[in-house]
Amino acid sequence: MNLKISKGIYVWCQFDKSSVEAITCLQSQTNKILLGPKFDPHLTLTGPIPFKEELHSNMFEELASDTQQFQIKLNGIGYKNEFFQSFFLNVLESKNLNSIRLSIEKIFGFASKEYFPHVSLFYGNADLNLKENLAKKLFIPNEVLVNKISLVKINQSIGGWNIYKTFKLKKNSLPSF
Repeated sequence: MNLKISKGIYVWCQFDKSSVEAITCLQSQTNKILLGPKFDPHLTLTGPIPFKEELHSNMFEELASDTQQFQIKLNGIGYKNEFFQSFFLNVLESKNLNSIRLSIEKIFGFASKEYFPHVSLFYGNADLNLKENLAKKLFIPNEVLVNKISLVKINQSIGGWNIYKTFKLKKNSLPSF
């Protein structure tokens, strides 16, 4: 069971207001049963990264201004016997999600060996049967809207995680009816 996470700067996808409200509601329902810590809804893209303000800020600004907001499709609830992947929304990989992740990895000249996209609802240790029963009771949205990427300072204490800098993605230019 992995209880450690490397300190440093991580890159998160974050969501529009209605998606955050839906995810926060699911976190609240989950934590009534599993009793975990509070944290901002997010999908980790990569990290830790060797971020240098003077070197990389403009690159993230440019990436965000060139990237349209996008929907990610959710595929049920998953759970593992791992502290930081304990109970979560399964995310289907997509062209948009992989593209933004690969662009960030290109900036830093590395590639992740594996990627498991998910939106955590609970961090901690809990009985697998309890998680299984809870997963059957929760209603989840079909998709959520990613509208920004954030740089997050991560340390051992979840309560001490700090969103350092946020970059808004370009709004879709679809006509409204």
